[in-house]
This record gives sequence, structure tokens and C-alpha cells, in this order.
Amino acid sequence: MSRVWVGIDSGKGHHHGLAMEAEGRTLLSRRVANDAPELMKLIGDVLDLADGCEVTWAIDMTGGEPTLLFTGQAVPTSPAVW
Repeated sequence: MSRVWVGIDSGKGHHHGLAMEAEGRTLLSRRVANDAPELMKLIGDVLDLADGCEVTWAIDMTGGEPTLLFTGQAVPTSPAVW
């Protein structure tokens, strides 16, 4: 596995995260509540699954709590796209 791609579908009450390896195999698919601890757990689980591989995060919004987590200290070395 060389890279992990993660997409976050944001919602008011919950979000859905999907992580895939570059070859297309799903590593994680999870619905999470719209709160920081749940999002931090998702981030941690993805980074654990990536096992040192580069992770690229994509999120479907440009503001709000999820965006702050993905552009702040939670994933400081991972690129993010919107």
C-alpha cells in the first residue's frame, strides 16, 4: 500500500468517512457523530490503518468543525483537498 485516500461526507448530525488504498480496496467506512472526539477517533483510526503511508484527506465543505480538525493539528502532515 503506497497511499491512502480519505473522503469525508459532512452532515449536520453526522459525517461519513471512507478510506481507500490507492489500489481501490476499502480500508474503513464509518458514520461518525458531528463532534470532535468522534472525528478525532476517525482520524486516528485512519492513520493507524495507513501505517506510515501518505494520507490525502478530501472533505465536502470549507468551514465548520470537521474542516478545522483536518486543517489544524489533528493531521498536520497530511494534505487536504476540498
